Amino acid sequence: MNAPAKKKSGTITAALATAAGKQQPQPVEATAANKKDIVPVAAHYPPEVRRALKMLEAETGKKLKQLLGEAINDLCHKYNKPQPYREEA
Repeated sequence: MNAPAKKKSGTITAALATAAGKQQPQPVEATAANKKDIVPVAAHYPPEVRRALKMLEAETGKKLKQLLGEAINDLCHKYNKPQPYREEA
């Protein structure tokens, strides 16, 4: 005989409850302590692109994440869109 399934309180259950109108989603500001709100953004480029980024890291002292965030903000500015990247404190 199978045991009764335990009720899960994970993100899927919360998302379903929110979609059903049972609870309001709470805005959460992404921080280093809250990495579940950070998503990967990836693409494949030729090795020259990585070398250029590594050179920029060495010359500016900035991390790759900072450089890519700056580039994303510049691209969004070009197309009159909000600049989403905010440097972490």
